[in-house]
Order: sequence, then structure tokens, then C-alpha cells
Amino acid sequence: MSSHHIVRDEQEPALLTLNAAWLRDETLASLLEWSPTIVVAAGEVDVLDSLGIKPDVVVATHEEKTRHSAEWEAFAPLTILERTSEQSAVVAALHYLLANRYKAVNIFASPFDLLLSEFALFFANMDIVFYTETSRWLWLRSGQYNKWLPAGTRLTVQSLNEPQEFTWSGFIAKPPQNPLNKVALDVKKDEMVSISSNLPFLLEEQL
Repeated sequence: MSSHHIVRDEQEPALLTLNAAWLRDETLASLLEWSPTIVVAAGEVDVLDSLGIKPDVVVATHEEKTRHSAEWEAFAPLTILERTSEQSAVVAALHYLLANRYKAVNIFASPFDLLLSEFALFFANMDIVFYTETSRWLWLRSGQYNKWLPAGTRLTVQSLNEPQEFTWSGFIAKPPQNPLNKVALDVKKDEMVSISSNLPFLLEEQL
């Protein structure tokens, strides 16, 4: 499995790897289909390389860049995005993608391992999907989710900060009377389900 350096389309989601141990063959195959720009944290380069995936951008501190730049020459052409030790790799990477007009990104990391308070700018301007070892978390900027799902599927909805209002159909649980932070929903039968909120929210789908 490899990435090829071809002309990129910034309308295609970039792929940002912060936890390469969670890269799954079946998920990767679909995400790499359109040869996305691949951005990786310096500490995950070796795992990516072992999978035959060539990064386009490596996010590194000055010390990491000095220590590894010679070995990273094998990935040329490569952009080394230098960050300060105070700046997280994910924030540096997202600033880079936003500055280069990317509209969407798939991130291999749990949203709850990151400081979501730092994401306000990016959540407002990008479609973001987080992939963990067992699930993916969608950031639903529109506050709307509609999808055909089989009976027994479980979804989790999560507000970003304060409790918010949710309505839904197609699930066993009835919509609440009061705002909530988080709830797990089980699909009642094979059908199109819907979830709506007055604000954007995170939604977990099991892989």
C-alpha cells in the first residue's frame, strides 16, 4: 500500500496520522483511494513507512527535524512542517491544511485525547473525521445526520461543550425533554435514521 505523489485536489480530504497504530487495512484502502495529502506526526513516520505509505508532510519540532531530516530525504519531495514545542502536532497540521485551503481532513486520533477547545477555528471551517481503533467520530457542522443503518447498530452523540438539544428518529430511545451532553442510541430496525441538533456535534460510528 503506497501513496503516490500526483497533483493534489485540496477538495479531497487530507489524511492526518497522529496514532499510526490505529491504521486499519480496510479503512486505509478507502481513504487512500484518491491519493490524499498525507500528513504525519514525526513520531509516527516509521510506522507509516513500514506500511509502505509515503508521507507528504511531516510535523516535527526543530529537534526532531535536526535528528531525522537525513533519513526523511528518502520521502522526497517532502514538506517538513516545523512546530514549536508548545504547539501540538495536530494544531500545527490543521493550520497548515487550512492555510492551503483544504476543506476536510481524516485524523487517526481520538478526539478525546486532544484539546477540543483548540479546534474551534478548524471545526468552523473544515469537515473533520476522527478514526480510532474501533470507531470513527464525525464532526457534524450542520447539526444533521441522516443514514440508512441496520437494526442493532449503535451510535453515540456527544456535545462539544455545553449540553444541547437533540431530536432523532429510528432509534429505540425516545428523544429527551432536556439538553444533554452524550447519549448512546440503538437502531430499532433496518431503516433511515436521523439525528438533529440546534448546534454542531460529534457522532461516533462503530467500525
